[in-house]
Parts: sequence; structure tokens; C-alpha cells
Amino acid sequence: MAAFLSVAVKAADTGEPLLWVLAAGAAVVIGLTGGVAAHVAARRTPDDSPPKAVGPGQGPPNNLPMLSMYFTGRGAEKERIVTVLKRPARGWRQKDERPVPRLCLLYGATGAGKSQLAVSYAHGELSRHTLTWWLNASRPDTLRTELLEFAQYVGIPDQESKNVVLMNLWSRLREQRGWLLVYDGWPTYDDSMRSLLPSEGDGEVLITTQQHQGWTGLPSTPVELRAFPEQEGVEFLRRRFGIAAEQLTDEDRGALTELGHQLGWLPLALDQAAAYIAQAEITVAEYLRDLPGGASVEGTFRLSIARVSEASPAAVDLLRLCAFLASEDVQRTTLTQHRSVLPARLRAVMADPVTFTREVLLLVDHSLLTRSGDWRKGSAAYGMHPRVQTLIHDGLSLAERLEWSQAAVRLVEACFPATPDLLASRLMCERLMPHVEAVIDKLAWGDDADGGLGASQDPEALARLLHRVGTYQEHRCDWVRALNFFEQEAELREFGDDHELARAGARYAVARQHYLLAGLEDAERECRRALELCEGHEDEAFLRLRAQCQRQLGGIMREYNRFPEALEAVQTAVKIYEGQTWREESLDWAVAEQEIGLVHRNAGQLAQAVVHYVRAEERIPSRGNQEPPEYTLFRAMLQRDLGIVAQDRGQLQSAEESLTTALEMFGAHRGPEDFETAQVAKFLADVLRRRGEQHREEARRTLQPVRRLDLLRRARSELARADAILGPVVELHSKRSEAEEHKYAACLNKLGSLRLAQGRISEARRTLEQAEEIYRRSYGERHYYRAKSLTRLGPVLRAEGRGTDAERVLRDAGDIFRTALGCDHPVLMAVYEHLAACVADRGAQAEAGRLRAEADRIRRSL
Repeated sequence: MAAFLSVAVKAADTGEPLLWVLAAGAAVVIGLTGGVAAHVAARRTPDDSPPKAVGPGQGPPNNLPMLSMYFTGRGAEKERIVTVLKRPARGWRQKDERPVPRLCLLYGATGAGKSQLAVSYAHGELSRHTLTWWLNASRPDTLRTELLEFAQYVGIPDQESKNVVLMNLWSRLREQRGWLLVYDGWPTYDDSMRSLLPSEGDGEVLITTQQHQGWTGLPSTPVELRAFPEQEGVEFLRRRFGIAAEQLTDEDRGALTELGHQLGWLPLALDQAAAYIAQAEITVAEYLRDLPGGASVEGTFRLSIARVSEASPAAVDLLRLCAFLASEDVQRTTLTQHRSVLPARLRAVMADPVTFTREVLLLVDHSLLTRSGDWRKGSAAYGMHPRVQTLIHDGLSLAERLEWSQAAVRLVEACFPATPDLLASRLMCERLMPHVEAVIDKLAWGDDADGGLGASQDPEALARLLHRVGTYQEHRCDWVRALNFFEQEAELREFGDDHELARAGARYAVARQHYLLAGLEDAERECRRALELCEGHEDEAFLRLRAQCQRQLGGIMREYNRFPEALEAVQTAVKIYEGQTWREESLDWAVAEQEIGLVHRNAGQLAQAVVHYVRAEERIPSRGNQEPPEYTLFRAMLQRDLGIVAQDRGQLQSAEESLTTALEMFGAHRGPEDFETAQVAKFLADVLRRRGEQHREEARRTLQPVRRLDLLRRARSELARADAILGPVVELHSKRSEAEEHKYAACLNKLGSLRLAQGRISEARRTLEQAEEIYRRSYGERHYYRAKSLTRLGPVLRAEGRGTDAERVLRDAGDIFRTALGCDHPVLMAVYEHLAACVADRGAQAEAGRLRAEADRIRRSL
């Protein structure tokens, strides 16, 4: 470069042509050199460059558990893990090939020390990893909670949908290199849990599990962990007993060897036995003599529990309580702040922090409980090995199981936020979900009413907990899980002594989840059951619920295309609101007006729809400058609805303006990946696609070359914008398609039409056929949702030269629309215009003219 500059300067000074030629030649050489360098850089794999470092504030510190001071051995197994997970030697990677995480499966029996070996590996390799994170994978709920907390620590914005948060987390890991995730205690694997693992990225995944089988769907390399070899087992016991290496006598070694053989050299059993021997101040021989029926893992725990019981019955009570909770993250603050719901003896101990700490230390010293965090900072938490939980649970009588199962239910219900739908409650709700799952899975049922609903002192505790958890899951858009919790609540309410309001509320919640999942028959049945329970009651709480049920019933009837019944139901809700003073306290009345507008819009009555959208805005309670965010978002929804009506009328400029405004408002308040934001983006992309097609059609008709080029440029620009907006929306709905297949189909409809406009005809056909099949499966052959897919599929088949097939599907779409929506519905315009083009292709110009006239008639009516 310096040579080029010197030659160029000399040439400029002297004006010599030869020097200019030399300068130009130097520039060409430099350009070629830079091009080759750029090509090499583009082809270089991430393996060829140093890992992306994480500086202060750029990533979280590791959250690894502490390594036991007694950990020893396992050198061979650790070396195998390093061999599996360390960066493999590779050549250049293909340009578009993305790295896949290296995955190691560490498996072995309960108590073999898998977790401790994983901790040892992770601590030993900290300098090699840019990010290290430990995840409790013992339950799906626990693992989701851990992943959401991990996402928060690395700066992923929270979203309503947990799937969206996880998707953004995996995107972040794709961008960063050299990370390690440890999934500890994963019980079993199936493909439905694949979303809980990163599928791309230059990092490492270490999974500990008891199961060797069933992992064939993952590109993992297994490493087995067995019991200690004798030499390592003796060394572990020496450390556990605190015997200096030089002081270990042959007699000591013989005793330790005998103990190890008796317990099968299983680390968990050795640790438990050593803890008991040290606390009881007895010899190994005395310990083995006291074991009932010979040495066993179960026997070692029973001896320890019996000894603790003699020293402190309250400590055993704490063990019994923890046996019905999740195995980790039992917060000290949770126990002490809500001790009033626990049995008297344990409650009394917790009232005195010093006494409570002494009881905890007693359990820790006997290796029955683990402790983490700092109680002085309010972060102390307790855990219990799942094997210990099982042994304690199995040793309880039915009466004891009922007592402690109910106590655990009451404790978790007392902790779970009363407003789980609020953003501020999410972190606490998610952190408690593993305990929720545990108390439900381990629930003890008695033969009388006291054992049914969770607690004799508070028989509704479990039902209330289920309702709160269902509400939380619904607001995280996890409607399948929400339905499960609400159905359990409804079942409990039926055989309990609950008030009809609680039973009706549970049925309404079940109906709402069925509706969101497109289960219309189930939704209608549950909604009408809730309405029956509300009949004859005129107090405020019943009236509010009755109005909600009527609005829900209206939505169900709208999906059935029974628009008069839908209007009647929602108008009944409006009449309830009109007669009550509490209507000004919420958006309920305004939302009901919006829902009436939606019914009119689906029925093709666009002018009436606009009237009710305007009326809905007038019904928003006035809050002055202190308007809550949910009011602002509701205004954005109304802008969205007005934009959709403008699109239906063919007013694409107005539609784009309204939808753009709505998208900006949603993006500012709920983020670009929020579900409702994506819905707005989906409609905006379709409007841009139609504008692009309009520009292209105008370009075909114009005789001015300059204008034609300008119109084609604008068409390409609109289609590119539509593709950029719709792509993330389709990806989002694809992640949620298992539970919300019908919403995914709506995205596929718009994507198929966009692909046709882009000239990607085969892809367009496959996309629209997939959407049509989803609608057929979800709603049936004659639902107008399926007809929408057929209307978009017709032009694609025509573009493929399959005119007969195109005409057939368009006539089928027209028949469905006329039957379901009448002969004047706006959706028929597109059907008639596409059908006219098909029949014109085969020379039936008169019929084509009649079809175009029908489309124009409907357009004029709008």
C-alpha cells in the first residue's frame, strides 16, 4: 500500500504515463490481495479464530455448585469427558454450515457421583469457556425455569411466550463461542424436549442422567460412571473421615475397604455412612454391626434418620416437608416467611432463627440435606437428593403422607403470587413452578374429604394454587399447560364444597383455553356449564363472570360462522356492563365493543365493524396522563383492527399506515418478538405484499419505460420489506405450532402468497397446501378458514400451468364462502377475480366478464 501511494504521488508530480501505469498495476495487485484475504476470512471457520471473550458486564459469572471437599479420583472418566467435549480438529467449514454443540452424556446409577464429576469438570475447564452455566434438569418445569433465569442473566428481554425467550436464548448462543451448559439430572429424553437444548452454536453440552437408553435422537457421546474403584473409594473415605494420608494404618485401610465392599463402593452410600459414623463417634465395625439386614444404601439412610429423630423430631419434620417439594432450591425465606401454614412443631422451630439454623446444620452434618447461598443475604436455599426424598416418602404412614403433603401444598400456595398475570410476578412464579409440579405429583389422597383438596385446615388451598398456576401459564401463552391446571382445578371444585362462583370460574378458565387451542366444541360445552352456574345470581362477582362467559361464547360462535348468535352473546355482555357502576374500572366494556366489531368484520359488515371499533375507543376509561400500559396497548389493537378493515376494503395505503402505527406501539411496549406484535406484523407484511403486486401490475400496463422501471423497483422494495417482516413471524409461530397450529396456518397463508409474488412458485404451493391441511384437520372441510387457503392456492396452481386444478379449488372456495358467509362477503372478491383469470385462459371470456362484474359489485358495496 505504501509503495502504491509513493508511485501515485510521483506520477502526479511528474505527469509520466509510465508511472501512472505502474501505480494502476500496484492498485490491481493490492485489490486482488485484499479480495483473496476477504475470501479466506469468509471461508474461515470459527475454529480458526480465538473465541469471543466475555468481558466485565458482558456475561454472567458461572453459577456452578461448590465441589465437595471430599471429591477424589474419577480421573479416567473426566479425561473421557474432555476428549468428547474439547474442540475437534477440523478443516474449513462450508460457508453456510453452522456449528453444532458438542454433547456428552454422563450416565450412571443413582448415587454414583455424576453431579460431582460434572462440577469438577466444569470448574477445571473454566479458563477454556467464555460462559459456564449449571441447569437443574430433574423436571421439565424446573429446566424451563432454569433456562428462563439463564436468559435473564445474559440479557434476553422477557416476553409473554416462554418459547420466544428460549428461541432468543438459542440465537444468542449461536452468536457466542466457547460456552458450556451442564444439564444435571435429566431423567429421560424424548423429542418433545428437544426445544430445551441448543441445536446450533460453537459450545458444549454436558448432561448427567441415570438413563443410557432413549438418547438416540441426539448426537451425543456417552460416558458411563460406575461405583468407585477400590483405591479411589478408600481415598474418598480417608478424606471423609479426616485421616491424614501418612496416618492411615493397615488396620484403618482394612476397615475402610470392608465398609466400601459392603456398600458396593457407591459414593452416595459411602458419604452417608461416613457422616453417620462421624456424628455417632463409633467405629466402622460398630456401624456395620448396627445395619439391619446387612449393609445397603437404604440401611445407611434409615440409620441416619433414626439418629436425627432421637436428637430432634423437628429436624425430621423438615425432612418430611422437603420430601414433598422439589429436590433443589427450597428457599429459607420461603419457609420462614410462610411458616404459619406449617404444622405447629416445625412452625415453632422456624420462629427462632438460631434454633432453625441448628436443626439445618444437624441435617447437613448427616448428609441428609444440602445447603447453598448465604442466609445473611437472604439467598440461603436447601436441597435433598432425590433418593433421600424417595426413602423418606416411602417410610411415612398414610396419615403422615397426608399431613406433610397438605403442608407442602399450603406452603407453595402461600408463596405463589396472588397476581400471576402481572409482569412483576413472573420471576417468582417461574421459580416456584418446580415446587408446584412436585406437590402435585406427590400429592397424597385420603379416603375422606380432608385428604382431597390439599389440607384439612384449608381444603381449597390446592384448587387456589391450580388456578393461579393456570393463570400464569395462560399469560405466558402456554395454553396446553394452562388447560391441564385449570382442568384439575375444575375437577377438584366439583367434589368439594366450593361456592358456585369458584366452580363457574374454573369452568370458564377451561373454556378459554380450549378456545385458544381451537377446541371449539369443548370450549362451548364448558362455557355453557359456567353460564348455568351463574344463573340466578345478581351480585357483582357473578355478573362480571357472566359477562366474560357471554363474550367467550360470542367468540366461539364467531369461529363457527354463527354470526347472529355471536352478536347476541356479546351484546348481552354489553347490556350487563351498561347497568353497572363498576364498568368504569376496567377495559371490559371497551373490549366487548371491540369484539362486536370483530364479529361484524368476519361477517363482511365492514362499516358496522368500524363503528364499534370507534365506540370501543370511546369506552376506554379516562386516566389522564397516567394511562396504564394496557390501555395504550388496547388502542394499538384498535389501530390494528382498523388497518385490517382498510385492507379488506382494498385501501392499502390507509391499511399500511394504521398497521405501522400499531406495530410501533406494540414494539415499544411489548418487544418485537411478542405474540401480539407478531400478529400485527403478519397483517402488515400481507399489505406490503399486495402493494408490491399492485406496483408490478401497474408496470405491466404502463407504456413509459422510466415509470415502468420505477414501479418495478418499488415492487421489489415492498416485497423485500414484506419478507423481512414476515420471516421472524413465521419462525415464531413455527416454534409454537404444536399447540397453536391454526395460528401457524394463518402465517403460512400469507407466506405462500408472498412466495408466489417473489416467483418461488413450488415453495408457495407447498406452503399453502400445508396451511389448507391444517385448517381441514382443525376446523373441517367446509370451514371458511380452509377456503382462505384455497383462494390463495388457486393463483399458484395457475402459475404452474395447472389451470383446471386452479379453477377447481377456486370454485370450491367460492362455494364454502357463499355457504358460510353469504353471497356478498368481501372475501369473494379475490375468488371471483382469480377465477375470472382462469376461465379467461380457456377462452370463456363471457363467463370471465360475469365473474369480474360480481367482484366489482361487492367492491362498490364496501
